[in-house]
Amino acid sequence: MRSPGSPEELPTPWELWVRVAAMAALERAIPYDGSSSFSVQARGATHDDGGGNVWTLRLIEGGRAVLHGCDHEMSGTRLLKPPLDLLAGAPEWLPLAMLDSLQRGLELGFVYWYDGRWDRVAYPAEVRDDGIASTVGRAVALDVLVQGATDVLLGYRLGETLDEDADDYDEAEEDLDATIERALGGALEEMIQQARERELSAASFAWLGDRWDLDIDAALQLAHQAGLTRDGPIPQAPPG
Repeated sequence: MRSPGSPEELPTPWELWVRVAAMAALERAIPYDGSSSFSVQARGATHDDGGGNVWTLRLIEGGRAVLHGCDHEMSGTRLLKPPLDLLAGAPEWLPLAMLDSLQRGLELGFVYWYDGRWDRVAYPAEVRDDGIASTVGRAVALDVLVQGATDVLLGYRLGETLDEDADDYDEAEEDLDATIERALGGALEEMIQQARERELSAASFAWLGDRWDLDIDAALQLAHQAGLTRDGPIPQAPPG
């Protein structure tokens, strides 16, 4: 994406939702004691890079959506003098009280809303970056999303489960390499396609192999809550 972001570069809300929620389901399948990178909660689908840079997509009744977030290093919209009101003229169906609270706390770098097309407030010329490219942009480019999720969820988190002192360490390392190769070779994109069609199932995770201690039930529960399964309701918040 360009910096600052341009509304026409964003995919549809459903496509963006599918990508984040599918990665959240994959992450839920891999037990981990730390905080989540991808999550689906009542407030929406969220990505947190672990460094305080967070963005959230909320689907809203009537085919609408709101996308907001902040990159503390890159969001040049936060500290302008005079301040830039990212909610000036924003539609009333947005969760304005929550967004205003984030803005007053300097935790809001960008807000985009969707009602048939994406839109945002106009930026003054001095805004070179709103932070959306360095945050949401990683999900807009599908190859970047697949590579990033593979690096973090498989390479790092599954890699952490390997025991160098175990007799089968070399075999386990080979299995990890094979899992990563399958992810990058199309398995992860196929899983996203199944999520897009609301057809995620236990079979969608079979490419991970049987080496790992996975929680597929937890992954499918999240997928159901996110509307990525045939019988799962698509979560939509009421306006306001």
